[in-house]
Amino acid sequence: MRHFSVALWLVAGLFGVACTRGTLPPSQQASEVRVNVVSTSSIIGDWARQVGGDGVGVVDLIPPGVDPHSFQPGARDIVSVADADLVLFVGLNLEGQWLRETITNVEAKGASHLAVGPLVEPMLASSEEERAPRAEAVLDPHFWMDPVRAKLAVLAIAEELAKVDPGHGDEYRDNAVAYSKKLDDLHQWINAELQDVPLSDRILVTSHDSLGYFSERYGFRVVGAIIPGISTERDPSASEMADLVDAIRLNDAKAIFVEAAVDDRMARRISEETGVPVVDGLRVGTLGPVDSDIGTYDGMMRRNVEIIVKALR
Repeated sequence: MRHFSVALWLVAGLFGVACTRGTLPPSQQASEVRVNVVSTSSIIGDWARQVGGDGVGVVDLIPPGVDPHSFQPGARDIVSVADADLVLFVGLNLEGQWLRETITNVEAKGASHLAVGPLVEPMLASSEEERAPRAEAVLDPHFWMDPVRAKLAVLAIAEELAKVDPGHGDEYRDNAVAYSKKLDDLHQWINAELQDVPLSDRILVTSHDSLGYFSERYGFRVVGAIIPGISTERDPSASEMADLVDAIRLNDAKAIFVEAAVDDRMARRISEETGVPVVDGLRVGTLGPVDSDIGTYDGMMRRNVEIIVKALR
């Protein structure tokens, strides 16, 4: 177990008592675990499990159904980071200040940190707000909505695991290649499913700007979001809501897609104004419950596509 600094104990006290998240599933609590991995995202955690196999124990900090933009770690999460051999995170400002503070205040000697977002050819954020002139470009962190880019992250995770545990490097690389083929199958399946949706109907209105990568890969247009921008941590202004109503009417949008982890009250107000139905249930920021059909990346993406196709065809 890695050692805590005095600062860590202070941070842990501020976060309160330990919570129930941040524990290994029973299947990964056995003594054969060689590498302890902490992932900020259950999506990245799923990739690490696929690549690492039984020899890698993975703890996901953000529980199913929790918005990653607003998540705050608890004391047990900090313990998990302190014990980690490898910390995986998205980067691109998805996790925000809480991750930087947690890693800074945890004395994890020798632990590796890997931000996968910068490695996948990230896109500029698509909203008008994010396109405004700035000293630094704002990049969209939601790259996992594109299975082709997901492959780049999976291969990077394999290489990082090989550095941490070089004796099993070939195993990790072989697992990554095998899983990449499954991601190719997923990509082909999505393309086949979307054949039922004409290009003219591939119009998305979303909770926030989280489907840019999906839209670029599969020929959709995002004409507006309830919360403009890549984060959910603010409310839309009256003028932004009025602009969205206009965009929905102008583009003849068929649905307002709402993510499971995002409050839908604003979306329902827009729906009442426009007569366009709210379609909920999309999973973007986190997977579903463990052992459910949306508890893996593959299952989450398939469910999302099924929801979108049903609403638009």
